[in-house]
Amino acid sequence: MFVFKKEQEVYDFGGVTIGGSPGENPAVLVGGLFFTGQPIVENTKEGTFNEALTKEWISVGNTMMEKTGHPLIIQVYGRSPQAMEKHISFVAENFDGPIMFESTNMNARIRGIELCDELGLSNRFIYNSINLSTKAEELEKLKTSSLDSAVVLGWSPRATSLLDRMSTIKQMIESAKEIGIEKMLVDPATMPVGAGFGLDYRTLLAIKSDLGLPTCIGSHNAPSAWKFLKQPEFDDESAHLSAVVSATIAAQLFAADCIMFGSMIRTREVFIAVALMANAIATSVAESHRSLGISKDIFEPPTFE
Repeated sequence: MFVFKKEQEVYDFGGVTIGGSPGENPAVLVGGLFFTGQPIVENTKEGTFNEALTKEWISVGNTMMEKTGHPLIIQVYGRSPQAMEKHISFVAENFDGPIMFESTNMNARIRGIELCDELGLSNRFIYNSINLSTKAEELEKLKTSSLDSAVVLGWSPRATSLLDRMSTIKQMIESAKEIGIEKMLVDPATMPVGAGFGLDYRTLLAIKSDLGLPTCIGSHNAPSAWKFLKQPEFDDESAHLSAVVSATIAAQLFAADCIMFGSMIRTREVFIAVALMANAIATSVAESHRSLGISKDIFEPPTFE
């Protein structure tokens, strides 16, 4: 496995430890709720949804955490400020772990920032994300809030090489520091298949090697936009699931600390796959530490022997 010379930062996000050397802490999985197309969703703009089914999905997440030792972060999407408020409030009441929130609508994201203060739960919230398109109004809202945790996204239309991607990431890190973000998850940005997919995995290693910061990656984005899976004979749940699982496992092997796997409808399968590879990583890391004379704790996943 990978051993980095750079000292690795470790942060606490709402009671979940993220970061460190490969194998030191369990990979954290981020499951999404309230995205268009999910069977729990009724009206994305109004923020109405099937509460009973959503609770079932959250329950599965809690069970898989207990079984595997891998923490769960729930990523909440809100299309509008109204939807964001309903979604965040519901998840905060029905889930005890960290909550990441995002939207394509700036006003919805701002409402999410406001809720962090109103609910008094800023220690549990992670803003997604600070990037090149984040406007001054939103940055100012973040600066004046009590929120200190965020995803820093390394996306740029011109970042087609590792050096360009790292330059963008360092720029975004400085922007985050300027507005008081103390705990960061650095996301190299996952591009579609054929348009840069793969550079994100290489960039994960560069972030750990050069910066030593905790990494986060939306590995599900590549298969979700893959034209191969749009063909009628492959556009079904089993095909999409296999692609999401493989992208997630690749991120895990490339030292991602935190992995977004998309819809929580796939929680059970993703956790099982990650738990399996965690056993392989633990064995490999233990051997490498012995060989190199490294004395460091590692995550010991349940083997269920």
